[in-house]
Amino acid sequence: MGNEPRPFSQERIKQMHKANLVKLALLLLFNSFFHSSASAQFLGGLTDLPPTIENYPLQRLSERVYVVIGPHDWPNKQTKGFMNNPAAILTDAGFVIVDPGSSADVGRGFLEKLKCVSDKPVVAVFNTHLHGDHFLGNQGIRDAYPKAPIYAHQRTIDRLRSGEAQEWHDRFNGMTQGALANTRIAIPDKALKGGETMQIGGITLKIHHPGHAHSDTDLMIEVVEDKLMFMGDISMNKFMPYSAMPQDASFKGTASALRAAIDNTGVETYVPGHGYPEDKKSMAIQINFTEDLLASVKKYFLQGMQAHEMTARVEKDMEAYRTWDHFDELGKVIAHAYVEVEDEHF
Repeated sequence: MGNEPRPFSQERIKQMHKANLVKLALLLLFNSFFHSSASAQFLGGLTDLPPTIENYPLQRLSERVYVVIGPHDWPNKQTKGFMNNPAAILTDAGFVIVDPGSSADVGRGFLEKLKCVSDKPVVAVFNTHLHGDHFLGNQGIRDAYPKAPIYAHQRTIDRLRSGEAQEWHDRFNGMTQGALANTRIAIPDKALKGGETMQIGGITLKIHHPGHAHSDTDLMIEVVEDKLMFMGDISMNKFMPYSAMPQDASFKGTASALRAAIDNTGVETYVPGHGYPEDKKSMAIQINFTEDLLASVKKYFLQGMQAHEMTARVEKDMEAYRTWDHFDELGKVIAHAYVEVEDEHF
């Protein structure tokens, strides 16, 4: 279509992201001074959809792949929980949605954005893992397209059915002060194990399950024709990993999964669960982070230190990563890395 969004460089995406944040801040400031009906009409677009999803641009990453690069904040009242990178693949049959977000409203907002690309329906949804910011948006898609299957790893389905789905909903609803009150849980209904090759609307999807990485439920989804791979939260570009749910993660498993993705010669572009799209070089930096962290924790562990005793020293060793989002939560990450190192030695 002639009016499709054009692909942008990572630097251009960052500039547009910052510009949209400035616009949103100015609009909110305007609203704080003017409470007339005229100002309400002027700001009406901000209340039709969650301000977060509406004010982040839809970007075209490749011939068929579109993504909204979400904010890097933890779920809160202002963001209404929006924090991931909802994405879509435009096939001949319609859209394939990957990780529609953290609430029904975010899922609906993403669908609204896709209308500027095509009026084709959604033919499938994929959840890369079980965490709430990736599956709680399913309802927004299912309400509009009730026959579209929702795919996930079998472990994702099992764990969500066991009660973790409700736990995630309650956690996000609490953190956002009720923003998910009208979100219903839509658990994936099509199980994957990894190793599948799927044909959807003329597009080839290869499904990779790396074992235990960010969680034990992870899928990496390769779009063969576009030489692109969705990484879920195995990859979080310059974003402190695991500090929210460290008990789910394996650092060694994550490094192994990242290395396997880099070694895939059929992939050039990687879409992380959080942060800007990546290439092989930036993916390698994440491996460096994981290996540097484990090496630092192991060094002090062998000196007989407990996790809380080594925190300041490890933070100093990891100084090169201080500019990463949520670096101030490295202590939580260290505590989990300590357990992994300890298990290795006993």
